Order: sequence, then C-alpha cells, then structure tokens
Amino acid sequence: MTQRRSERLLIARALVNISISISKLRFLLEVVSRRASIMRERGFEDTARELERQREMLDRVLAELEAISERLKTIVSMGAIHADLVGINSSIKSIRNSIKDLQPEIAASLGEAISYIEEAIESSKS
Repeated sequence: MTQRRSERLLIARALVNISISISKLRFLLEVVSRRASIMRERGFEDTARELERQREMLDRVLAELEAISERLKTIVSMGAIHADLVGINSSIKSIRNSIKDLQPEIAASLGEAISYIEEAIESSKS
C-alpha cells in the first residue's frame, strides 16, 4: 500500500468515527429538545432553560463536526495536506474536551478519530 493511500485510509476511518458522532449528536439534540419542551409544559422553567443551554452547546458542536467532516472529505478527494490535518486534529480535540463530561461515548469516538488523524499526520511526514 502506498503512503498516500495509507493516509487516505486513516482519514476515511476518522471520517467514520466523526459520522457516527454526528448521528449520535443529532439524536441527542432531538431528545434534549423534547425534554426541554416537556419540562416547559410542566412548568419547570429552570430545568427547561438548562436543557436549552445544553442543546445550544450540542448544536454548536454538531455544526463544527459537520464542517470538519466536509474538510476531511475534501482532503481525501484532493490528497492529504499536513497543515490541514494538524488544524482539523486540533479542532476535534477541542470539541472532544468540550463534550467529554456531557457525552463520554461521543468523546471516545472522537478520540478514535483523533488517533487516525494523528497516524495520518505522522505518515505524511515520511
């Protein structure tokens, strides 16, 4: 397997983990929105507001991951670019840190994506 092909495979694996995280976040957003609505209907405004804050944070994380996914897809189609991968990896680490307490399972999936990208970065240095 050529080095370039190996990098693309690693990035593709990272994309799978990010896609799984995106799907889980979409589901979680729906659940949090429903819970907030139910809490509001029952008169628990403070709980509803807290759930809305969580939803807003999750919504930002989802948008960031979707943007990262598109950037990675472009890199795969055009070829891995070391500087882009370093920036993307940094972004994913930041997202993982912001979500790890709220959603450890999603953070773990993003951790795997980070590992694949770091491996691709190392491979691209050779």
